[in-house]
Amino acid sequence: MADLVTLTIDGRTVQVEPGTLLVEAAAQAGILIPVYCYHPKLAPVGACRMCLVEIEGMPKLVASCTTPVKEGMVVHTNNARVEKARRGMLEFLLVHHPLDCPICDKGGECPLQDYTYKFGPGQSRYTFAKRRWEKPLQIGPNILLDRERCIMCFRCVRFCQEISGHEQLGVFERGNGQEIGVHPDQPFDSQFAGNTIELCPVGALTGAPTRFFGRTWEVAHSPGVCTGCAAGCNIRVDTRDGSEVVRYWSRENRHTDDGWLCDAGRFGFGFVNERRLLEPKLKSGEELTNATWQQALVRAAATLSEHSKAGTLGIMASPAMTNENLYAIAKLAREALGEKNLDHSARKRDAALADIARAGREAGFAAGTLVDIDAAARIITIGVDLSREQPVTELRVKKAVRQNGAALISVHGSDVELDGYAAAKVRYEPGKAAAAVEALAKQIAERDEPSPSVVVLGSRLAETEDASLIAALSALARSLGEQARLVAVLPSCNSRGALDLGILPAPDGGLSGAQMLQAARDGRIKALFLAGAEPLLDLDADLVKDALGRLEAIVYMGWAADSLPVSPDVALPCLTVLETGGTFSNTDGRIQRVFRAIRPRGRAKPVWQIAADLAQALGNPWLPASVEEIFEQVTREADGYAGVEWGRLGVNGIHPRALAEQRQG
Repeated sequence: MADLVTLTIDGRTVQVEPGTLLVEAAAQAGILIPVYCYHPKLAPVGACRMCLVEIEGMPKLVASCTTPVKEGMVVHTNNARVEKARRGMLEFLLVHHPLDCPICDKGGECPLQDYTYKFGPGQSRYTFAKRRWEKPLQIGPNILLDRERCIMCFRCVRFCQEISGHEQLGVFERGNGQEIGVHPDQPFDSQFAGNTIELCPVGALTGAPTRFFGRTWEVAHSPGVCTGCAAGCNIRVDTRDGSEVVRYWSRENRHTDDGWLCDAGRFGFGFVNERRLLEPKLKSGEELTNATWQQALVRAAATLSEHSKAGTLGIMASPAMTNENLYAIAKLAREALGEKNLDHSARKRDAALADIARAGREAGFAAGTLVDIDAAARIITIGVDLSREQPVTELRVKKAVRQNGAALISVHGSDVELDGYAAAKVRYEPGKAAAAVEALAKQIAERDEPSPSVVVLGSRLAETEDASLIAALSALARSLGEQARLVAVLPSCNSRGALDLGILPAPDGGLSGAQMLQAARDGRIKALFLAGAEPLLDLDADLVKDALGRLEAIVYMGWAADSLPVSPDVALPCLTVLETGGTFSNTDGRIQRVFRAIRPRGRAKPVWQIAADLAQALGNPWLPASVEEIFEQVTREADGYAGVEWGRLGVNGIHPRALAEQRQG
């Protein structure tokens, strides 16, 4: 470690790393320097001038966000000279600001408000008409722009240039007419556009889906995990009146998201509020009618028992459910019903590659985590389009290439966005990824020295490749050396949990999800128990409708009222994770806790409670008392979960590998 730099800030002796900016050094010492344009993840520009400080020996005030520390510096952040400069800057910023705080979404959490009260002038000297612009402008599907509020900090533009690489925002005109905007005929439709809402220090950029979400003091906050993909991005769940989710906000966890969210995740909370199934229902003729829980459970248990005994039952469970819920469904299927036909996906896949991460380990790769991407000298993406499948992980790869100089090799069957960052591209035809990987392994072995490498492997390869891919990955692992790690990109938010907890067909004759649908079409499967509709959502709609339409019975347990193309015979309403809490396991195995954020709706019950009720109705009673109790059972029975304690999960989760390393140490 380099020697620390010692300086004095407002009379306090501070020691920091060389290269630290003054604004960061002050923050480490607990000294507030107000900023607008500065952001720790963006390059400094010194645009807003709010962070001016005085350094003894220098004739003028300097911007602390662009000035690195030096040995022996003596800095003043709140003397009369600095305070006068701050008042002047705030007066300039407020000249054209509309002061529409009563209707602005940012009201109550706005740095311009806060710093004006703390550092600004008591009244305005500006008596002329303020600038007026059309407001708001919808510049993209999710983003509204109010140009009157903009203070030209350029955070949004810099994010597009430095982080997402989607340079859709720009600065136009000059002087008094300067404004942020989009280029002609190019809407702000980046899948990361919502991050600019958070970066904006005023209310110039707001989210169309969350506009007028409520005042800050009316909104409660809970830690959560995004369910949009398997990255496990951490979020802050904002709720109103304990009954409605009004906003997702980022909650930085360097292990999963690095502080960013994609728009699909940020605005993807509608499933909690809308189209909810809130009452048990039974099919009567062609209609679904409300029923009591007792009636629904008796009908469901009888249907499941009859078809399980006849060998005509299939069970699919959603990989968007928590570990506790998946464990309960597996227990119901295996112990209460003795059922072999169980799966969490209805897509065709090779059995050897169903768990693509395990296949990678069998090929000789060490298990990696998303954080390993940050320090990799070489990144190889194989059969994955991160832009669509795991967008925030794509930002991590871009950062590794742009900031750390990592060499990216893109191996895919078609062009993907990351090709623009790649040092080399490898293309293959469908079903021939194994040959492309083997050829790449040969080239690396002949030409390159071993270096810290991360292979990012797509789970969709299981749908087009066979076990020969494992042999090709083995050759790649040997060519990359011992420093190589593998990260598998799984398709759903808790696919890792579904795999770990055995939501898979029994090896001695169980049918996969795809095989169940085929068996439904040819009459071998006559009833399905669908715990969530997610396994069916990304399939051909006509195929699904045809298969379900041929069944004698469907027992559906879920939170959405209209997820299926045909009406189920029994509909059991379940609560979402934000009404119950629980844990998810992300794409690399990190176990994270979601906290209950809103009150339960209607007469819906937790999935684990419904599973326990069905088991009891089937004569196999299992009476868990809480999510915590089920989690304890998971840690006792599931491989890789031993030693993980509910009370130690905190708000950022735990990776079992880290626990194992701690025990070994």
